[in-house]
Amino acid sequence: MRSKVQLLTLRVIWWLVVVTSYSAAGQHLPATAASLTQIVLLGTGGPRPDPQRSGPATAIVVNGTPYLVDAGPGIVRRAAAAYDRGIKGLAVANLQTAFITHLHSDHTVGYPDLIFTTWVQGRHRPLRVYGPAGLEAMTKYIMLAWQADIDVRIKDLEQRDATGLAVEAHDVKPGVIYQDSSVKATAFPVSHGELQAYGYRFQTSDRTVVISGDTSPGPALIDSCQKCDVLIHEAYSEDYKPADVPNWLQYRQKYHTTTAQLAEIANKTQPGLLIVYHRGAGAPGREISDEQYLAEIRRTYGGKVVIGQDLDVY
Repeated sequence: MRSKVQLLTLRVIWWLVVVTSYSAAGQHLPATAASLTQIVLLGTGGPRPDPQRSGPATAIVVNGTPYLVDAGPGIVRRAAAAYDRGIKGLAVANLQTAFITHLHSDHTVGYPDLIFTTWVQGRHRPLRVYGPAGLEAMTKYIMLAWQADIDVRIKDLEQRDATGLAVEAHDVKPGVIYQDSSVKATAFPVSHGELQAYGYRFQTSDRTVVISGDTSPGPALIDSCQKCDVLIHEAYSEDYKPADVPNWLQYRQKYHTTTAQLAEIANKTQPGLLIVYHRGAGAPGREISDEQYLAEIRRTYGGKVVIGQDLDVY
């Protein structure tokens, strides 16, 4: 008969095998029951319309309250899918606070969806949105573009509540830009070519989460994620070379981060978990696999790293 010590040792070994297999396969590690903060990847794709990956969007759910980062295509439907999978904080009417990293279309074409679908589906409070310069103007023109829809829904038989339609958009500067009883959100500048762009650090009672947005390597992100619990970062394989961008290497140097550069960032910041999202997948039929991404990062980084998939929960 095995002793209690032997049984305990076997359980520990089993747990280590489970954790290692999750990490090796690039699958998500579920948030523990004690965790107050959940990270839900609503979209991990890029500009290419990949049916398996919606556009970039992430939800940080704290005590049942969601805080969204970016609004790529499919954001509201992905939130509804996460709700159906048990993340009850992502009920569509609960989507009331969002942060935009930059104003590229693949990060914002879901913004009208976030405004109008949540309103039509029961949001009765203003949508609060924070982001770089130009967000307030973008919001103004979205509302004007949908004015015919707004008029019908408020004035005709639907009699929608105009309060729920309101959008409080804020062009922000680096520093603490939002704080409530559950989270403190800090914006820090990142380098994404000519666009003003931010990454965000979210501090909750039990986790520190940093998300890069689109960026080339820079000091502000490293300063913001010194041994943070989770770093969510974009990456491009060295083998990724889009045919429609002839000066891709020059472009990538100004706008994005390679897997080798991300490994260097992770070595400097030592996050508890590195999640790779918004990666360059490659053309249909010539996709760069998750395994290749992991292998490239692991050449020089030995920490815990996963390749994020839509609807993963951490």
